[in-house]
Amino acid sequence: MTKKRVGAATLICLIALVLNIHLAYAHESVTVGDYEIEIGWVDEPAIVGQKNAIAINVSNTSSGEPQPVEDVSSLTVTVSYGGQSKELTLEPLGEDTPGQFAAPLLPTLPGEYMIKLGGSLGDTAVDAEVHPEEVQPANALQFPSIETAQQGSGATDWLIWLSLLIGLIGVGLGVTALRKK
Repeated sequence: MTKKRVGAATLICLIALVLNIHLAYAHESVTVGDYEIEIGWVDEPAIVGQKNAIAINVSNTSSGEPQPVEDVSSLTVTVSYGGQSKELTLEPLGEDTPGQFAAPLLPTLPGEYMIKLGGSLGDTAVDAEVHPEEVQPANALQFPSIETAQQGSGATDWLIWLSLLIGLIGVGLGVTALRKK
């Protein structure tokens, strides 16, 4: 009987873990006063040259149960890379996603970007820095790679020329056959 209970408990734990998986695996969380702020990329992995956005989820944990925060008008988001900085504009992620915001961005170089949060949430001053997942070069997802495609085209080029030659020989033989009649 104890083996059945242990098995049932294990099964319940596994089901709970599977149902509790979040989509934002590489997001980082920062706690500022009564607020928990989760930061990461909207589309992961972030790829150079592909439009993306910094995702920011804000919740108030003062009541014990996290409550989405909808007013982030005093929160500032600045992205930095290689000594350059740019302030981003937060937009609601969607009507059905309270407490979730996005700051559109087109990463142009691979590497690690730094996100600096400033301003305030309610009466709480915010000053935090986060490094979301690294931006990957475009060839991280490209398939087939340009080099492979160029190598492959050399292998098929001779087939194209051979079939063109055979076609021309056929036309020539056809013309010769018509002249002999």
